[in-house]
Amino acid sequence: MLFKRPFYAATMTVAALTMAATAVPASAAAAESTHGRLITTVTPERASTPEPITTAVRTLGAQQCTPTPAGSRERRAGGVAFCVRSSNDTATAWTTAKAAAGDALTCSVTGSNQMRYQRFESCLKITVSGTLVNSNGTPIGTATLNFVNSVTLNATSTAFDQQITATVSNTTGSVSQVAVSLTASCTSACRTTKANPWTGTALLSRGQSATGTVSHAETLAKNTQDSFRLRYNAFITVPNAIPAQPTASWDGTIDIRCDNAVTASPGCVYPTAIPDLQLSAGTYNAAAITYLWAQLYLPDSWGADTPLRRLASDSAANTNRSRTCEDGTFIHLPDPPIVDDSCDEFPFAKTYEGGTLGSFCADIAPILEDGQWQIYEANPNKPVTGNEPCVRGHVNLDDNEAAGGELGRFTQRVRLLDLDKYTLTITT
Repeated sequence: MLFKRPFYAATMTVAALTMAATAVPASAAAAESTHGRLITTVTPERASTPEPITTAVRTLGAQQCTPTPAGSRERRAGGVAFCVRSSNDTATAWTTAKAAAGDALTCSVTGSNQMRYQRFESCLKITVSGTLVNSNGTPIGTATLNFVNSVTLNATSTAFDQQITATVSNTTGSVSQVAVSLTASCTSACRTTKANPWTGTALLSRGQSATGTVSHAETLAKNTQDSFRLRYNAFITVPNAIPAQPTASWDGTIDIRCDNAVTASPGCVYPTAIPDLQLSAGTYNAAAITYLWAQLYLPDSWGADTPLRRLASDSAANTNRSRTCEDGTFIHLPDPPIVDDSCDEFPFAKTYEGGTLGSFCADIAPILEDGQWQIYEANPNKPVTGNEPCVRGHVNLDDNEAAGGELGRFTQRVRLLDLDKYTLTITT
């Protein structure tokens, strides 16, 4: 499974449901409740902040050597060439995590040759080494440089910037200073509108840095999308040397996707960073509790252990909703216990996981009593088993529509396209 199930406190009150929670026998009073059979008490807890995804970065090309200039300090010391190579060693393999809808990634990568990213942000660090060699090929000095690229994508524009910093972390022997320039680009239809983070070549000694911004943009027709990757060519030499080609090259590792298909404005994301829809039980009430109960106690755990996939077609979503809630088996409850009762289906109708025939779903009535969410069996002629592929919650119509509205806003906010995956977390 891609994701771990979020931890929630949940107390079972019916031993017949063998689920991942502590079973507690229901009291006789609960068993005889006028609302129906009490099956569960559910308490959501606030989710932890999602972690960025981390992946390894690999450089492109082999070692490149540049002759030292005649009469230079390095040539007088016996150095005939400055050879640059990039280490592809990394201690961090690929890991995945769900990403919050609003990213808050600080560009700090502790290990070399790593990239950390979320839906709208990334931070990449790569280490490059240069060695000054004499005519026998013997090293007589070295320099180590770190490049850090920080990318901030725009949810409502295909124009975005990235900040690039080059730092000389160490020098030894006959190398006291290096010359560094860099050119950024991007693939496909993406345009690099500002390719160089700093003007010309920066001369850097140990501990010194050069930093600046490069910019990219893309023009997309309505209802189209494009994926591309950022690329970097660095020119690293001793002062006044002229490299014939880039001495170090790497790319952004993860594709960026821009689209003009979700909202009135185009925008860009890292599509492999799966966003997380967070719904508060304090705001969406029985709707949120219905989804939480399904995540905890039904086998597929949609949105927690198994991501949901956006269904973009409104007509297909209406068909899903009709199959689940209008198959003739949903029996509205009176007021009380449910004010303005409505059928709230989960998985959502606007997902590829939705649309199961309602007669196969568990029918529950989440009711807040004495500060606790009690889950009742809504139809005594349709017992809840805990093996159902879906749930129909008896939910106040306003809460049902409010949760659906937030799903729609989330879809636009994180630029979910058809078949894009997302997760769901229910908070307090």
